[in-house]
Amino acid sequence: MESPSSASPIPTLDDHRVGRVMVAGLGHPAASDDAASVARETGTPTLVVFVGKRLTSDRRRKLDDLVKTLQGQSIGLIAIVGSFRVHLDDPKAEEAERLAVDLLQKAVPGARVIVFRPGHLDSSLKRWASLWPMFPRWLTTCVLPAAELFAAIDSERLERVNETFQPGPGRAPGRNGRAFTLLGENIAWREALRRHQDRTRSSAALEMAARVLSWLLLGQLIAIAIVALTKLHPAFRALHVTTLRPRSFRELISLCHARNIDRVRVVGYNNGVHHFGHRYPGKTIVSTVQCGRTLRNGEGHLRADAGATIRAAISGLAETNEELFVVPNYSYVSLGTAFFVPIHGSAVDYATVADTITRVVLYDPDRDRIISAGRDDPDFAENVYNLKSRIVVLRLELRTRPRSPYYVRRETVTDATAEQLLDALRDEKSANVEIRQGHAASRTVTIARYSTGNDSASGPAMELPRDALGRLWDILEENPITSFLMHALARHVAWHTEIFFNAEEFKTFWRTHADVPLRKIQLRYIRRDGMPHSPFRDEDRVSADLFLFRPDKKRFDAYTAAVLPNVRYNPGKHSN
Repeated sequence: MESPSSASPIPTLDDHRVGRVMVAGLGHPAASDDAASVARETGTPTLVVFVGKRLTSDRRRKLDDLVKTLQGQSIGLIAIVGSFRVHLDDPKAEEAERLAVDLLQKAVPGARVIVFRPGHLDSSLKRWASLWPMFPRWLTTCVLPAAELFAAIDSERLERVNETFQPGPGRAPGRNGRAFTLLGENIAWREALRRHQDRTRSSAALEMAARVLSWLLLGQLIAIAIVALTKLHPAFRALHVTTLRPRSFRELISLCHARNIDRVRVVGYNNGVHHFGHRYPGKTIVSTVQCGRTLRNGEGHLRADAGATIRAAISGLAETNEELFVVPNYSYVSLGTAFFVPIHGSAVDYATVADTITRVVLYDPDRDRIISAGRDDPDFAENVYNLKSRIVVLRLELRTRPRSPYYVRRETVTDATAEQLLDALRDEKSANVEIRQGHAASRTVTIARYSTGNDSASGPAMELPRDALGRLWDILEENPITSFLMHALARHVAWHTEIFFNAEEFKTFWRTHADVPLRKIQLRYIRRDGMPHSPFRDEDRVSADLFLFRPDKKRFDAYTAAVLPNVRYNPGKHSN
């Protein structure tokens, strides 16, 4: 090991050096890859330390040696390269990162210390590339080009530190001590390895052997074993990655910053994937379900983290004898999802959950800021129901009301006209109204009017204004086996969508839909809200929740294209 150079404040160690950047690999194989892409002579003096997925005894010894050489050195930035395994509940990865941060912060108190958590670096794939035919297409993980990692470090070197990045109210956590996860593309191992194969004779022979083994299903068996082992040991979890579940807002933000937000899809309870079959090629799902504390915020309001489910909110409010204004049939939906997707029951005062949101706390990755916005603020209006927004919801405040028993009055109507149904849906004397038709060819509909008084009610009082089917869905969701079967059936057998008709479109639909193979139609009414990205921004609409079997989808598509070409769909409640 050389002595520190008098011409530079950066210590010269045994690994790699480019201008004002020192890369200390601690034996990590990827330490020198693409380091030359880091700016050489400009920016703050920087030390890059590769900790990786765990600190072996040899790496720990090298880290201790490094810490000793740093005393009195002038270093502006220390970039610690850890691993995305931190997000997979890998205690060794967490311990390695934490120890490196503690030691290096103490060694150079004046330096900014930033953690980078890359996915598998692509340079590490070359040795296994010839085995690509053996891997099944469904075994996926996160692969990051090493050049992207060093480009991110370089960007931090050149970033001018100013008040925008300091901790404080309304700001993202300060730059010092921040963690930035860089997942890269979520890709099948098969494809990632194929991209890095070379064309030597030995690799061609190995590729042929791997292809023969794939015919014997050896790769499939290995992949199945890997998935089984992920349940037992954290070391295997990075080999098959589809969904990450951050445990705090800080961890969520580390996944959703500007350099990584396009590599992830932030969801709540993840019904879009599990139930409706939505797919996000190349992206890793980030579910907020573990960011789900619910907090009371005074009478008439609920403050809840974005990952809290409607079911959890109902339970929490029951303890103080309050309830939500809007209760959907299926309550395993995260409240944060309701900011982007119209989620509704049959309430008259407030038709959707978003109608009851009074304030949101958001993270804007492009401005690297935390924003608190009320309903009248531009940040609220610009992002509510905006599925193209890059904003991440952290917390919400919602209106609540005193808890009441509900009574339902049901009426069966034969050969109802569209005008009759519209009048029923607009009934402001009821707390909730919904209309069901068993199938499109049926001549009868059932109108259910829910109220908090039992005048002309049928049946006993209900805790929540929803039907037996909704209660059944929640019961099925509580058991992992029945939940899997319910969602698998919906993805592969059924096709589900929701359409928002204006009055004229609804009249056309009701007059012409009898020959369409719809198996269930549920109607509700939603009032105009004026929000720029809302399906109901300009006028009141009838929500039609429609169910049919997948073989009938072509007929339904042909019908809507010919008769209702301009209707609006609920993008969050639409089967793929």
